Amino acid sequence: MLHSVLAYINSHLDENISLDELAKVTGYSPYHLHRKLKEELQEPIGGFIVRQRMQTAAYLLCLTELPVSEIGLLVGYENDSAFSRAFKSTMGATPKAFRKQQDVHSKDLQQAQYVSLKCEVVRLPEQQAIVFPSIGNYFSRDIYKVWDKVKSFIESENLTPADFIFMGVLHDCQNVNPQSLCRYDAAIICKKDTKLNVNKNFITTLPGGKFAKYRFCCPVTEYANIGGLINSHLQHEAHQKHAYGISYFRFQTLPTHDTADNLFIEWFIPIN
Repeated sequence: MLHSVLAYINSHLDENISLDELAKVTGYSPYHLHRKLKEELQEPIGGFIVRQRMQTAAYLLCLTELPVSEIGLLVGYENDSAFSRAFKSTMGATPKAFRKQQDVHSKDLQQAQYVSLKCEVVRLPEQQAIVFPSIGNYFSRDIYKVWDKVKSFIESENLTPADFIFMGVLHDCQNVNPQSLCRYDAAIICKKDTKLNVNKNFITTLPGGKFAKYRFCCPVTEYANIGGLINSHLQHEAHQKHAYGISYFRFQTLPTHDTADNLFIEWFIPIN
């Protein structure tokens, strides 16, 4: 029972989590669940949820470059001031001050993770992109080696990562397993209206369409577990069918082989 409650809480931190919702997960009545959780956790469930939100926020503050306000939203706070007060009360420093001390905290947070099982159905337009093709294992950090070529290309054009949108293009996302070698493209979309020195064979149109969007952040070694969790939610909770077609990982920053762990990713899964 406790495991299912903790799993639900940690995958819904960006939502309002009520005792009634937790009761549905466990099959207990809200009254009996409240008593049982207090016995197990040695604290009220409300206080435990706040602590989980703040510990996850600490992970995102130290190991990503996400704005503080966005991190607040990811752990369930729409108001910046309320998030800052709650964080300082739990962690002893404001979010901005805590981030400045990330060298002190980062080592303890390396194996943490974030996943949101809030399924958002979106439509993506077709987009023209420069692609750097590769083949590899989606569950290995070696798949990110192709992004080192992207980094070199951007530098050769005298541009910066801030001038681009970064998309990992997963061509073989359905029925993949940890041993599969699959096609993977690093795709970049330039935000500037500027002429780039690139072979036209590497310019393509990324297909648009209807997608389910999920968000996660974790070490690469957890991709298989997170992927299974999200695909299960897509089918059984969101009642959507994973369609054949390209999936996308949209990154907040330029990924590289050295920085592959703990990237914040928006995963766009094609659906019918």
